[in-house]
Amino acid sequence: MPVYTKQRYCFPLRLSSTMRQQANDLAQSEGLSLNHFISLAVAEKISRMEHSVWLKEQARLPQERLNPASPLPRRRP
Repeated sequence: MPVYTKQRYCFPLRLSSTMRQQANDLAQSEGLSLNHFISLAVAEKISRMEHSVWLKEQARLPQERLNPASPLPRRRP
């Protein structure tokens, strides 16, 4: 079985001083590091965008597939 390791990538992120201060304040109020806060924000944005694509795909399906009792379609890789 293959062993997977997490790779970390570092890159400079340019934020305005105001945005950085707001993000830092919010992160501290949640007990998070600024890095972790930004990582969560990016993950949340990705999730929202993937959900939006899923909703558009669902809108293209025939109405009988939108029955709440029917199982959700499997996510394509």
